[in-house]
Amino acid sequence: MKRNALKKRFFRELKSEFGKYAVIFLFLTGAIGFVSGFLVASDSMLAAYDESFTKYNVEDGNFELTGPAEEQFLEVLAEDGLTVYENFYRNEEVEETRATLRIFKIRDEVNRGCLMDGELPQTAEEIAIDRMHAENNKISVGDRLNVGGRKLLVSGLVALPDYSALYEKPSDMMFDAVEFGVAVMTEEGAAQLGDAHLHYSYSWKDSKKPSGEKKETERAKEILEVLIKGAVLTGNMPLEFIPAVSNQAIRFVGDDIGSDGKMIAAFLYIIIAILAFVFAITISNTITKEATVIGTLRALGYTKGELVRHYLTLPMTVVAVAAVIGNVLGYTVFKNIAAAMYYKSYSLPTYVTLWNGDAFLRTTFIPVIIMFLINVIMLERKLSLSPLRFLRRNLSRKGYKRVIRLNSHLPIMQRFRLRILLQNLPNYIMILVGVFFANLILLFGFVLPPLVDGYEKDITSNVICAYQYILKAPAETNEPAAEKYSVTALQTVEGRLKSEEIMVYGITENSRYVQAEFGDGVLVSNAYAGKHGIKAGDKITLEERFGGFRKTMH
Repeated sequence: MKRNALKKRFFRELKSEFGKYAVIFLFLTGAIGFVSGFLVASDSMLAAYDESFTKYNVEDGNFELTGPAEEQFLEVLAEDGLTVYENFYRNEEVEETRATLRIFKIRDEVNRGCLMDGELPQTAEEIAIDRMHAENNKISVGDRLNVGGRKLLVSGLVALPDYSALYEKPSDMMFDAVEFGVAVMTEEGAAQLGDAHLHYSYSWKDSKKPSGEKKETERAKEILEVLIKGAVLTGNMPLEFIPAVSNQAIRFVGDDIGSDGKMIAAFLYIIIAILAFVFAITISNTITKEATVIGTLRALGYTKGELVRHYLTLPMTVVAVAAVIGNVLGYTVFKNIAAAMYYKSYSLPTYVTLWNGDAFLRTTFIPVIIMFLINVIMLERKLSLSPLRFLRRNLSRKGYKRVIRLNSHLPIMQRFRLRILLQNLPNYIMILVGVFFANLILLFGFVLPPLVDGYEKDITSNVICAYQYILKAPAETNEPAAEKYSVTALQTVEGRLKSEEIMVYGITENSRYVQAEFGDGVLVSNAYAGKHGIKAGDKITLEERFGGFRKTMH
């Protein structure tokens, strides 16, 4: 009879507070569904990305020479365990979009492409371009583009594994999938574009490839020495050297997808914790309202455990059902939304949705456990009082507190409202904290677009000059406003400063664009100094990531 009497209260409580439970249920279902879909899509994408290294035989690095590699040059590399493949390309402008296309011949051995739509080129008049670049420039299969002075038919859309993030240059701070793209043509079609913009690029696969970023970096330094040795023998100098370990076009996507899952899971836990406290406050208020009923039930023999289970049942049922339905929606609806977000940002190959036990654990068991622990702790504390204190509605643990004396000249209704406010002050503080966190999450979403727009305006308004050109060989110009400068990428040495790549500029004396007093030392940007706490007079040591140059400066 005791159990039946308690069970009958569930439907009455659900009916009386249906609006509250419905809103929380829908919010939980949406949050869990989105996070579940995001984790499923990101882990499936990451699995497809990792698999692409083997499936499409992604290079271990590439280099560019001043001309075609001679047999003697390739023999030197082969002796060190390198298998070298031609990876020639041409940079051509598209008349319709003013974008630059990096055009390769269809590659069958290394960096094989993934066909996303249409067909690969069959004739010299066809071209298949990167899917993301095509979407950004509203190009479809069947369109005709004027590329390098030739009218070509877009036969298909592809994703190239060595350009999953469309970085045009290794020194670029951010990739650009609008004004830069990659494409493939038949060997005959690529040859008909001419040699004016031909780059003698070569990819390698390393039979000695180690695992781990540090070992890969050491191995890259060894390969660079072998490359220089071959260049000395043949006189064919390398213009560019990009091992896969430092190639953002290959590595950026994997690093980014891997970090997204942790961030979105943490976001879910914050939401669950906030909702758990909402449930806890609601249940606490219900217990206060039903204090005499609880005291009567305890006096009739109902145990504290039975009452704890009773008040836990509805919240736990809501979160459990929301978790199950949210996961179903995650695998069916939300995972497509999350995948579309990745496809709009990166040039990824096709993927297959994989069952993700870790995502199920994060979005089902952990939210249920968080909800359970927070509410059990509150209920155990609240229901540990004696039945007599419940009957007397004396639920305070601090005994009788000295009542704050109010000004007797205040009207009675104002004193009554103030007394209610003071008696419920802890609850109001908790509500304010909840509102604060809810608004914090809301503002975080609203602040991103203006933040990015503001950053863009600051960058464009503070540029040193309107145009900068980085040449691979010295060249003279008749432009009177042009000023020579040198630039290279160096790394800070691990120690007091975290190792990271920075751009180092060499400016001519009395520069018209950079007004600064150099003296005997070097100048660092405000951002770099602020990030690492560098002050005037401090020393920093810089070195080439792949090379022997190393220097300490102040």
